[in-house]
Amino acid sequence: MPRFRNAQGKEVPPASGEARLHRDERGRWWVRIGHRNHQVSVQREAGGSWSVKMDGVGDRWAERGLREELMERMGIEEGAGNLSRELRAPMPGKVIEVLVKEGQSVEEGEAMLVLEAMKMENVLRAGMSGVISSIGVEAGNAVEKEAVLISMAD
Repeated sequence: MPRFRNAQGKEVPPASGEARLHRDERGRWWVRIGHRNHQVSVQREAGGSWSVKMDGVGDRWAERGLREELMERMGIEEGAGNLSRELRAPMPGKVIEVLVKEGQSVEEGEAMLVLEAMKMENVLRAGMSGVISSIGVEAGNAVEKEAVLISMAD
């Protein structure tokens, strides 16, 4: 079932009845919800977001997948601590594989570790470029949320 949110981000119940989308002869898009027509426009912007207007009122939407939904439910903020020299566990889980070695240089975004949590394998990536100074875990270790997994040199 689709989920709907208002401009403040709060979940709201879906509108009753069907919603139909149509384009008029001037190229404008309209959505009919119940017995009312609403003019809509949607434009893709940089970074995967969308500019959405309905009846002249605009909002910016971001694409959200299952990963984002799960992170929101677990209270995990995307990108939290990305500039830290420590790679920390974003959630409790089990280390499946360590992909780097001490002394190895890594680039921002490079895969460093695979963590299994909630029956999903999550690839944890470097938040910045640097050199691995220490690895505090190995495959098979159970870790708690915020546990330091890998540290990088200053």
